[in-house]
Amino acid sequence: MVERRSPKPEAEGSSPSAPANKKILIMKNPIKFIQEVKQEAFKVTWPTGKETVQGALMVFVMAVVMSLFFLLLDQVLKFFLELLLKVSI
Repeated sequence: MVERRSPKPEAEGSSPSAPANKKILIMKNPIKFIQEVKQEAFKVTWPTGKETVQGALMVFVMAVVMSLFFLLLDQVLKFFLELLLKVSI
């Protein structure tokens, strides 16, 4: 039988049969933490205004398209349900 190993045996919790060791980190210096957060925020590539507007418009258009789709589906199902109920009476 072949033994299966993780590509990184030194990585903790990489094997499903061995749970990851949970370490609780306590923030000792809040000022240092805020400085590190600020440094990480500068590394982020923020979307441009144009990209933000395009994304918002895409979400709006998809919401309209899906609402029309479900409206149409609801009307079709309503029609067939009413047809079925009329036949059964």
